[in-house]
Amino acid sequence: MTIAYEYRPGVLYLNVTNRCSNDCGFCVRQGPGFSLGGVDMRLETEPTVDEVKEAIGAAERERKRGRAFDEVVFCGFGEPTYRLRLIGEVGRWLRDRGVAVRLNTNGQAALLNRRDVREIVDVVAGAVNTVSISLNAPTAAQYEELCEPAFGEGTFEAVVEFAQTCVGRVDRVVLTVVGFTLDDEAIHRCEDLAAELGADFRVR
Repeated sequence: MTIAYEYRPGVLYLNVTNRCSNDCGFCVRQGPGFSLGGVDMRLETEPTVDEVKEAIGAAERERKRGRAFDEVVFCGFGEPTYRLRLIGEVGRWLRDRGVAVRLNTNGQAALLNRRDVREIVDVVAGAVNTVSISLNAPTAAQYEELCEPAFGEGTFEAVVEFAQTCVGRVDRVVLTVVGFTLDDEAIHRCEDLAAELGADFRVR
């Protein structure tokens, strides 16, 4: 069961759930099996806080001289904010050790946890340095077509509200899109929205 994996050199990724509230046609989850870069990402059970910490420690021991990773990222084969409490506990523990922490998310945490977005961001802001949010489209209609969110109408607006609430609370907020799914005009509109919110922008 893969909990921690080094997908990029010096960066450790944490696979904490296989659940996701989107069904994006472009996602690697649509491929055969639960594999990412040759790593089996299928979780038999969702890991506990202690199991995640143990997996991080084991990964650090495998590195030369047991050095900490440059960055640890909550990003596996599902939407990490299903495990919001775990993100809060593990993220604070990592930051107390001087490790940079990033959350890769679809931005639907308030919907998933049925809590006010400000309460969600309180947890996130104390746990991570960077939030990377998959915006994926410039409009609600395009978002619903591309991502097929389980929450249906209103999901795109919730993603934007989450991003807006993170700005000023989290050190860095990045909105991202998948380049091959949008034309140039749509990408520019996403970039404009990011600028309007005060967030950075990246094409994946």
